[in-house]
Amino acid sequence: MNPYYDHKDITIYHGDCREILPTLDKVDLVLTDPPYGLEYKYISYQDTIDNLKVLIEKVFKPLIIKYRVVTFTGLPTCFEYPKPDWMMAWYWRGTNVYGKMGINQWQPILCYGKDIKGFGSINGVLKSDTIYYEGGNCDERKDFKIHSCPKNTGIMKRLLNRFSNAGDSILDPFMGSGTTLVAAKELGRKAIGIEIEEKYCEIASKRLAQDVLF
Repeated sequence: MNPYYDHKDITIYHGDCREILPTLDKVDLVLTDPPYGLEYKYISYQDTIDNLKVLIEKVFKPLIIKYRVVTFTGLPTCFEYPKPDWMMAWYWRGTNVYGKMGINQWQPILCYGKDIKGFGSINGVLKSDTIYYEGGNCDERKDFKIHSCPKNTGIMKRLLNRFSNAGDSILDPFMGSGTTLVAAKELGRKAIGIEIEEKYCEIASKRLAQDVLF
């Protein structure tokens, strides 16, 4: 399959990750933020618990056999996943989300595979299983909230430094608007993103083509 975008070690594929993943070379880290099964409104995907179970069976189970995988997950649906080797959390002050039992100020992160080598702090990040990030679950540019569940570029950079080294190859099979790839480019990583919605591929490509990333 021809890439949708391919420039300076950053590649985007438009399509279903279940079809594209078997064609890719091995990577050093899978870092992703997939749908949560919580009925968020996506353009090309129905965010149901049944569809999440299909993604876990068809995408995540094969990935965790082959790779180091770090994935965000929704609070109510995190136990649908295979038992992780470890569980992390990121947390913040302030939020725009009110959950079933109060204001949501943290999110679980599931970790599969061996951790990278090193003890204490690596790449400027403490090797902890919690990460505090000021600003919370919001994109830095409010005018860029074009995705149902955007992530902050800063938290993706923190996780890339925590679980990979400069020059490593990163894969995000649920790329969305390209935040993982933007973070990877800024940190000198190679990266591949896969996204089923062409609108998000176009947005990600435009972000990556900027001299000043956002």
